[in-house]
Amino acid sequence: MNKKLVMIMLFALGASFVGTARENSTRKNLKLDRNAEIEVIDTIRTANALAFDEKAIVMRGYAKQVGATKETFLLTNNTNLHISQVKIAFKYTDINGELLHERSELVDCDLPPYSTRQASVKSWDTGNRFYYYKSKSRKEAIAYNVKIKVIRYDIVVSEE
Repeated sequence: MNKKLVMIMLFALGASFVGTARENSTRKNLKLDRNAEIEVIDTIRTANALAFDEKAIVMRGYAKQVGATKETFLLTNNTNLHISQVKIAFKYTDINGELLHERSELVDCDLPPYSTRQASVKSWDTGNRFYYYKSKSRKEAIAYNVKIKVIRYDIVVSEE
């Protein structure tokens, strides 16, 4: 038989099965009503969804000294919502503005509405050679600046 003819026959056979998916059921002789209406219950309405607000969570009071293994800062919740986690983007530069490092960290926190709490992350400076330029340093080290941006916050939703 010709190869082209065999391919055409296989294609035609395969096409005849498209759209005829088998319905499995434990009940016998059960027919699926493909025209039945299905009610979808929308529990979260987009009108009630909250848009991200970059001013909702503010970071301030950043500090990191030369030997420190953690970077410490304050988080302020400017909303009436309870916050459980904050994702923060850090951009570290030298005093001349040259990029040293970038990263983002997910920080667990318990931040009630309109409150401020101290938080910290593991330091990016594993060699203990850098310090934040506003922190005092008695050792020979390299000063750096950091730009910080909150890129995500998680709201606590509970039925109490």
